[in-house]
This record gives sequence, structure tokens and C-alpha cells, in this order.
Amino acid sequence: MLLVSRLITLTMLSASMSVASAASSFEVEAICRTAIASIMGRDPKFMQVTRTAGDVLFLTYVRPMDNFVWTYRCRIEGNRVVWATEPGRWRDDPKDDEILFEVVGVGKQLRIIQNHGDGSSTKQLFDRDTIL
Repeated sequence: MLLVSRLITLTMLSASMSVASAASSFEVEAICRTAIASIMGRDPKFMQVTRTAGDVLFLTYVRPMDNFVWTYRCRIEGNRVVWATEPGRWRDDPKDDEILFEVVGVGKQLRIIQNHGDGSSTKQLFDRDTIL
């Protein structure tokens, strides 16, 4: 039983370290900008972080055709991106799409995964130079 307990602890520790190292190869700002851009069908370079309050980032997107400003909030929970419109509710309900990220390509790419309520998923891969 002690061996099983140690194996579980080791597995959980290594999993948390891989998430921490994955997040550290892309800054939280880049992850949030890319995730919101992916959800909204926009270019991540047009998403701007305007302020931070604790672990919550506020982002804006200015629509070029009429200069309307869209504002979003974002926070990272492990490898999950939780977001909201401003004002609006956090998309963290079990019925909401789940937005995940993973760092791939030896830290050179960021994949945004949208797990939809109908069981389907959408994945987008972004190269570091298209985000920063």
C-alpha cells in the first residue's frame, strides 16, 4: 500500500511539474491572447493585455471596421484557460466549452484545444513567432 501511495504521489508531482514547465515556456499573457483569439476567430497579435488584477488578465480587441472595443477576462488554471467577456460570466460551467492549451514542438508551438459540449473538439496550432 505504501508503494502505491508513493507511485500516486510521484505521478501527481511529475504531472504538475510538466504543466508548470509547459506554462513557463509561454507567458500567461501569450496563452490568454492566443486562446481568446482562437475562440473568437481572430489573430492573436490583435489581442492586447490591458491590465492584470491578481491572476486575471484583461484583454481587448479593437475591430478594425468600426473601432469597436471588445474586452475579455482570462485566467489560467493548470492547462485550462478560463475566460469571460467583460462584463459577463466566467466560462467555467460544466456545460461550457472547455479550453485547454499545451506547449508542443520543443516549446516552439502553442496548441489551443476547444472541447465542445457535443463531444467534438477543435485544435489550433500557433507558432511562437505568430503569437509574439
